[in-house]
Amino acid sequence: MQNIRRSWKASSLLLSALIASQMTASPLAAQSPATPPATPPAPPTIAVGGSGEAKVTPDRALIHLGVQTKGRTAALAGQENARLATAILDAVRAAGIPRDQITTMNYSVNPSYRYYPDGRKPELTGYDATNTVRIEVRSLDLVGKVIDVSLGAGANTISGLSYFASQLDATKREALGSATTNARLSAEVMARAAGGSLGPLVSLSSQMMESPQPFPVMAMSMRGKATDEATPVVAPTEQTVTASVVGRWQFIAGAPR
Repeated sequence: MQNIRRSWKASSLLLSALIASQMTASPLAAQSPATPPATPPAPPTIAVGGSGEAKVTPDRALIHLGVQTKGRTAALAGQENARLATAILDAVRAAGIPRDQITTMNYSVNPSYRYYPDGRKPELTGYDATNTVRIEVRSLDLVGKVIDVSLGAGANTISGLSYFASQLDATKREALGSATTNARLSAEVMARAAGGSLGPLVSLSSQMMESPQPFPVMAMSMRGKATDEATPVVAPTEQTVTASVVGRWQFIAGAPR
C-alpha cells in the first residue's frame, strides 16, 4: 500500500513539472514570426520623350492614269474602253515599264443621266466606262515619257503623280538614333536642373515611326494633250522620315557630375 502511495506521489510530481515546463515555454511559442525588413523605395527616375528625323531621296514614282469612254449602251462603252486601255498598256510597256509594275485600280461602268431643273424625271443618255491603272516607275527619267505615251494612246485622265523612296531601313535607323540622342540630352538637362545627375538607363521604347508617304506632285485631268509637247516633270529632292522614343533613366540626387 505504501508503494502505491509513493508511486502516485511521484507521478503527481512529474505531471506538475511538465505543466510548469509548458507554462514557462508558452510565452515564447505565442510570439509572432519575425517581421521581414521593409522593401526600400524605388529610386526616382526621369522619363523623357525624344524625336528625330532623317532625310531620304525618292527613287520611285507612282502614276495613276486611265481612260473614260461613253457609249449608247453599257456594252459599247465597255468595248471602246477596252480598246483604248489595251493601247495605253501596250504603249506603257513599250516605254520600258514591265507588266508586273502595272495594276488596275478601278474599273466601272455607270449609267449617265440628263437632269432637268423643272423636276422632270432624269433621262438616260448612255453609259460611262472608266478604267484606272497604277503604274510604278522605278526609273524617274521615265516618268515624263510614260505620261506622254499614255496620253498619246488615248488616256484622258491622270488622277495623280507621287514619289517615294524604296529603301527606308537605314533612314529609319538614323531617325531612331537621333530621337534617342535627343531624349537623353533632355533627360540630362532635367537632372541637372533638379540638382542631381542622370543615372543608368531603365527602359527605352520606340513610338510610332512615320514613313514618308508617296509625295503628291500633281493631280489633274487631261483630254487630248498634244503628243509633240513633252511633259516636264521635276522630282522632289528629299523626303523626311521621323521617329520618336520614350526613355527612362535613374535620377541620382546630389551634385551633378
